[in-house]
Amino acid sequence: MQQLVKPSEYAKMVGISRQSVYAKIKRGTLPSRKVDGRYYVIVSDDSVNEMEEVDTASSLHNGEIEHVSLIDEYREIIRAKDETIEVLKASIENLKEANAQITQTLQQEITLLKQAFHEMRTLYQRDYMITHAPHSAQHTQEVVEADLAKEDIEASMSAQDKTSKKRKKSKKSEEECWIPLGDLIQRNAFNYNKAKQVVKQFKKAYKKGDPRIRKQNGIYYISCYDFYEDILD
Repeated sequence: MQQLVKPSEYAKMVGISRQSVYAKIKRGTLPSRKVDGRYYVIVSDDSVNEMEEVDTASSLHNGEIEHVSLIDEYREIIRAKDETIEVLKASIENLKEANAQITQTLQQEITLLKQAFHEMRTLYQRDYMITHAPHSAQHTQEVVEADLAKEDIEASMSAQDKTSKKRKKSKKSEEECWIPLGDLIQRNAFNYNKAKQVVKQFKKAYKKGDPRIRKQNGIYYISCYDFYEDILD
C-alpha cells in the first residue's frame, strides 16, 4: 500500500533537506504526485517501515554518542576539579608559610620595640634626675628641709649647745671626714618623699646625740667612716 507524504515530512524521514526532495521530484528520480497544485512523495509501507527502523537505529546511535560525550565531559570536569584542588592546596601551604614568616617578623619587631622603649625610659629617667637634681648637696638638703615641718626651735638650740660643748671638750682630728647629708641622699638617688623621710630620721638621731652626725650652719653632716643602716632602715 502506498502513501502520499509531504516533501518536508519525507525530508525528515530520510534525513535530507527539503530542497533536495523537490530537486529529485523535478528530475523524476523520486516518485511523486501533484494534488491540488502541491507535490506529494509516493512512499510504500515497506519503505516507511525501513525508514522508521533506520531512524530508530540512528536515534539509538545518536543517543549512545550523546551518552559517551556526557561521560567524557564529566570526566573532564572531574579532572579539572582535581587540578583546582591541587592548586588550592599549594596556595594554602604558601599562605601558611607566609603567615609564619609574618608572625616571626612581627615578634622580632615587638621585641625590638620593647628594648627601644626600655632604653628610652632609662634615658628619660636619667635626664629627669639630671634636670631636677640639685646643683649641690647643700642645696638638696636645703630644699628638703624647706618642705619639712617647722623645727622645734628650742630643741634645735639645745642640740647646737650640746654640739658646741662637745667641740670645746675635744679637738678636731686631721683624719676626721664629714660630708653633708645631702651627699648621701644624692648618691643613693632617693626620690623626694624618701629624702624627706631620711632627713627626719637623721634629725631624730642627731637630737638623741648620735656621734656620727653633726650640724653646722644649719647643715647636717655625717661621718665618712661609719655606716647608717640602723638609721635608714
